[in-house]
Amino acid sequence: MLDGPGAAVVDVLRLVNELAAARGARRAPLSWQWRRADGRKAYRVPAPSRRSVVPDVLVVPGWHARNGPHLDRLVQRDQVACARLQAVLRGGGQVIAFYTGVALLAHARLLDARRAVVPWPFIAATLRHAPQLQLAEGPAWAVDDRVWSVDSPALATELALQLLQACGLVDLAQAARAVCMHTPERQQLGKAVAQLNTRRAGPGAVERARRWLEDNLQSPYSLAATAEAAAISPRSLLRHFRAAFGQTPLQLLHGLRITRARMLLETSYLPVEAIAEHCGWHDVAMLRRAFRRATGTTPTAYRDRFRLRTERRRWGRDLPSGVGRRED
Repeated sequence: MLDGPGAAVVDVLRLVNELAAARGARRAPLSWQWRRADGRKAYRVPAPSRRSVVPDVLVVPGWHARNGPHLDRLVQRDQVACARLQAVLRGGGQVIAFYTGVALLAHARLLDARRAVVPWPFIAATLRHAPQLQLAEGPAWAVDDRVWSVDSPALATELALQLLQACGLVDLAQAARAVCMHTPERQQLGKAVAQLNTRRAGPGAVERARRWLEDNLQSPYSLAATAEAAAISPRSLLRHFRAAFGQTPLQLLHGLRITRARMLLETSYLPVEAIAEHCGWHDVAMLRRAFRRATGTTPTAYRDRFRLRTERRRWGRDLPSGVGRRED
């Protein structure tokens, strides 16, 4: 079968276990096994954190199928796995199939009267196994009563995160998404967190104002200073800024400060008081009020929920003896 989707899912599971360990978890929340179609254990089998006959999630990575008839032969060859797919669903688990693996779900009668996404080169072949399935046109994946179908193996990372959320690991899945998925707001403010001082040339007054606000998050807000940096009058700046961003410069500044505060809470050991100062709030109470208004929680609770680093007192405990440690 395809190696990519399964390996990508395992990469996400490993990342989530690392994040859980960084937050002080004594036991990894996730374990997995690679199995052959007949149920025998395959390669790379980690020790499970708990004993279970039926897994919570079963992943079918799909095959290297040349065409429809070839896919039919592969499904017939591995149809012994159908019983395991059915057992997972009966046990309350979830089943996900990538790419050509959707045909195995069809052969197992899991797609009868269900909505599913099928890769376009293999629609006819899959319908031969489940003529009553409801083809979903447009989306890249579909979920129908714990049966997931995905038309592209390239979506494995995204779908692994979606599955973790569906299984109740919402906080860890969101943290993992922040680490391994593209997040434009983090890229935009990465330079500020890293304290880089390079400036970019802006194409217009409004863009110059936005970038000036980005580079001066720690300074007290001044409409006049912002307008001066943009080479425009304060009144014109307000008008054009609302037209471009749907908000005032001050509202945008608050959003930028909140984003920086979130990033620092997730990735640094700075106390909340220092974070408030780094983000332009000279009173920590102002940070707490603005943060709760924007996120619905306090900075301390947010850090406990989303932090991406282990506690300092636990540094080096996962390293071999003598590695990364200094002796007096």
